[in-house]
Amino acid sequence: MNYDNYIKIPIILLKDNNVSSSAKLLYGLLVLLAYQEGYCYANNSYLADKLNLGIRAITRHLKELSDNNYIKMKFKHKFIRKIFINEINASTSLDYKD
Repeated sequence: MNYDNYIKIPIILLKDNNVSSSAKLLYGLLVLLAYQEGYCYANNSYLADKLNLGIRAITRHLKELSDNNYIKMKFKHKFIRKIFINEINASTSLDYKD
């Protein structure tokens, strides 16, 4: 099985009620895209196409992830940015009793 073809979403993010399901899926895609370089430089149009969402939805979800400290965006110019994945405390386990 080639795990480079899968997205990963940490359990702590999965259980975070402050983040929408679409933003969680976007996070998984960002992790996949940032794997080799340590950051993702995809624009909103590319991300929207991959997730079958609108560009405005991507913008909203990126802000949601940033506001909840899951990602950090650094802008070089107005339309050129790097998206970094923040370290997440992965000690939370999936408890099926919730």
